[in-house]
Amino acid sequence: MSPIRAPVMQEVIMQARLPQQEQVSPQPRTAIPNDISGAVTAALNILEKWRVAPASQQAMLGISRRSWFSWKKSPPAQIDADKLERISYILGIWKALRQLFPDDHGYERWPELPNSAPLFGGQPPLQRMTAGQVGDLYAVRAWLDGWRGW
Repeated sequence: MSPIRAPVMQEVIMQARLPQQEQVSPQPRTAIPNDISGAVTAALNILEKWRVAPASQQAMLGISRRSWFSWKKSPPAQIDADKLERISYILGIWKALRQLFPDDHGYERWPELPNSAPLFGGQPPLQRMTAGQVGDLYAVRAWLDGWRGW
């Protein structure tokens, strides 16, 4: 057998030894669920609990006014990666605050209270979070993770 054909034959032999189901190529897996409307609804509810103005909600979510109204009426099942990342940070910030303030409603009030940490410069965290950049949401999430010891 020629050296060129030997690898081909080895591949054929290996495939013949595998059970039939393992020969079928799996569907590509994605990290994004098929329907994320629940996450969209949760994020919108969190922003309401934080008393974020509609224009600031739009900035945080990276969406237009028209999209915001559409999302409020009927949350989309699919969104692009940027918006999914923003929603993920909002949900993560909420989770961190719930862990830091489990018994009182500090998790609802914290974003609007002045904060002396260098990240916030004496301003409320919401000011940083509503600047419109996904990096600002990330920074707040990372700061909270550090505060709670992650």
